[in-house]
Amino acid sequence: MTALLVAGAWWFVWYHSDPEESAVITPALPPNTQEVIVDHAIDGDSLQVHAVNANGPVVKTTEPVQLRLLGIDAPEVHGGEDRQAQCYATDAYRRLLTLAPAGAKLHILADQQKLDNFNRYLVWAWTDKSSFINEDLAAGGYARPLHIPPNDRYNKRIDEVVAAAQAANKGLWSACPA
Repeated sequence: MTALLVAGAWWFVWYHSDPEESAVITPALPPNTQEVIVDHAIDGDSLQVHAVNANGPVVKTTEPVQLRLLGIDAPEVHGGEDRQAQCYATDAYRRLLTLAPAGAKLHILADQQKLDNFNRYLVWAWTDKSSFINEDLAAGGYARPLHIPPNDRYNKRIDEVVAAAQAANKGLWSACPA
């Protein structure tokens, strides 16, 4: 009987747990972030969003725009030359969908360079519960580090969690050939 109660309690906690609980939590949002609403994830490190307010410090329109998360490079869902998804791309995409589902409010922060060559906004992003999305993806082994100079505000943090993910063989570090 006790085992049945313990199993039932475990199932209840698991079933009702918040998927963001395992995310990397930042004590508070940094200053000068801008609120955006997620339209949809594009792949494991890119999103389409629209700004809540067109007068924000990053995005100057409420029309849909694309974001590229700084500091990380998730495997490509849409593939490379052979057009097949890269190893661990679906996992990275699903993790980003968990952290930033359609309709979710995010807080974004630009670094030195606002746009890349594809007119995507280069950002660091947090969920409404202060989970640092870029860092979460790196810590879980969903992305490799990618430095895009001069945007280096959180590169050291990203590098530290990537090193820990590699050492623990998390995510793509164990699933994908080098």
